[in-house]
Amino acid sequence: MTVSFFRRFLTILALLVAGSAQAAIPASQRQYLLDFYAATGGANWWHQDNWGSPAGTECTWYGVTCDQSTTTVVGLDLSNNHLVSPVGVPVPDWSALPGLVTLSLHSNQLAGPAPAIAGLVQLEFLSLGDNQFTGVLPTPAGLQHLQWYYALNNQFSGSLPPFDNVPALRVVGLRQNQFTGAIPSLTGAPVLEQLGLGYNQLTGTIPALPPGLQRLYVNDNQLTGPVPAAPNSLLTNDSQLCPNYLTPSVSNDWDVATGETPWHANCTAAPPGLGSIAAVPTLGEWALALLAMTAAALGVSTLRRNKV
Repeated sequence: MTVSFFRRFLTILALLVAGSAQAAIPASQRQYLLDFYAATGGANWWHQDNWGSPAGTECTWYGVTCDQSTTTVVGLDLSNNHLVSPVGVPVPDWSALPGLVTLSLHSNQLAGPAPAIAGLVQLEFLSLGDNQFTGVLPTPAGLQHLQWYYALNNQFSGSLPPFDNVPALRVVGLRQNQFTGAIPSLTGAPVLEQLGLGYNQLTGTIPALPPGLQRLYVNDNQLTGPVPAAPNSLLTNDSQLCPNYLTPSVSNDWDVATGETPWHANCTAAPPGLGSIAAVPTLGEWALALLAMTAAALGVSTLRRNKV
């Protein structure tokens, strides 16, 4: 019975070893990692341990995390690792890693447009901050598990993406970019705790805030209008509303949250026309204006001739 037991044990052990040897990420995921390495100057990364090793070793490469079965990449953390991409050249589309839970590339020199994240349905943590990304910011809308959404200190431009159907979103950090337009509704992010939008070019009003918000940074924009009600969850002296062109009001809650009394001490009056939408002239109105300018020009010319 002892010999039989050991035979069964050795058989099971052999099967386990064989299964372990066969477990590997898909070839498409391996190829993406190799493409990403090449596109971001991998040979010059600060840390590149095991990158480029034979198939089956990908889960040992620096910054790569796989699931327990080692059959899919769930994490790519290459932050502060001297990744460089040429301006205008897109970073390879990370949708090739659909199982990503964590994507952290902050504090590098990545430039050009950032790929979309809509296909990363398991994503919980995204950090693209302190790079040189340009163009439209990838929208988080619809990502059910996303909690952290960082893209601060880049060159993203255009409108902020919608925060629709992101029920787990807790932290948004988008300061120091070139965003314009209004702050979108936050009703789709009901558990949001921190919202950082400072140092952009945002206009319009501040929307209603989620009930659990703890920190709000919208300073150094061009926001106008009244401030919304301050959630009871706001931390003391840990929010910033000004400089902006917000309408002054009496609010002890905002005084406490900003550490300023009054909270609007560093806000100023809006320049003429900011915060209001001027009516667009009709074609007829443009024509009348053009005739008026032409007549005025002819009149000035006549006066000049008379003076000569």
